[in-house]
Amino acid sequence: MVKLEMTRERRVLLISILISSFLIFIGVMSGGGVLGNTIILSIFLIVTPQLIFSYVGYREMKEIELHFPHFLRDLVETTRAGMPLHKAIIFASHTDYGLLSREVKKMANQLSWNVNILEVLNQAKKRLKRSKTLTRIFRIIIETYKSGGDVDETLNSVSSTLLTIQDTEKDRKSILNQYVIAMYVISIVFIGIIVGINWLMVPVFESLLMPTTAEGAVVGIIADPCGVCVGRSGGSCLPCNMYAGICSMFGVKSTGISCYYLGMFFSISIMQAVMGGIVAGQIGEDSVKAGFKHSIILVSLTFGAYFIIIYLGLMGG
Repeated sequence: MVKLEMTRERRVLLISILISSFLIFIGVMSGGGVLGNTIILSIFLIVTPQLIFSYVGYREMKEIELHFPHFLRDLVETTRAGMPLHKAIIFASHTDYGLLSREVKKMANQLSWNVNILEVLNQAKKRLKRSKTLTRIFRIIIETYKSGGDVDETLNSVSSTLLTIQDTEKDRKSILNQYVIAMYVISIVFIGIIVGINWLMVPVFESLLMPTTAEGAVVGIIADPCGVCVGRSGGSCLPCNMYAGICSMFGVKSTGISCYYLGMFFSISIMQAVMGGIVAGQIGEDSVKAGFKHSIILVSLTFGAYFIIIYLGLMGG
């Protein structure tokens, strides 16, 4: 029987799913705008902690990669002085390498208990498998040691290559930072365009708006797209219930065509913020996980912008 390891991330995910399921159940029983609020809150509860864990893990791995060349250089110095590799690792465990020190101490502890060095290196490679760069480095070291090659020259070459790669990444990041800033500008301009469209078009729609019958038949020129979903639940009314929940969250009347467009525009803005942040992370740091940081910032800016816009009466009136 395979035992599933209950990591911190999985425990938080399980708790988030249980709480979200309970909230959605309450929303279904209550109906109306409450369901929309519970769905929005449930998505936030499930997605946000996982994004934070993923980004924290990404930053930790980047810090480990940053200190790894210095660790290799120390190994080169001690092995050239005549010390075997396993003793060089134990000796290096007394040096501070930031987050990398945890891994070095684990290897040193295993080696002090006479665990085979190849097994120690393989286990370290598995623990750091989230980094493709470190995985390749450990594979090179292991193969060099197994074949009886010149370990200190290999370590020195790998260390120099890793430092060159890190310098190249820094240069690329500084060059592409302007495009990351452009993604923030695009998000702000996008909200401004939406405010302009809402300010111009919604009053026109409201002036032409006529009610619908109980069966949903239109008796005027323009009908409220969510008029037939007021007080109802179900899959077909799910978007309208979400829009009503968004309006309630902002303290705006949860019915009417102005609420419909506020909910729709806000949902589009949030999606744009999330995807724009991911693109910014891919451009700036060549990683989707790095984009989670930008996504959280852009989503927060979007929330703040909509609160200000609604407070000023530019939307949701």
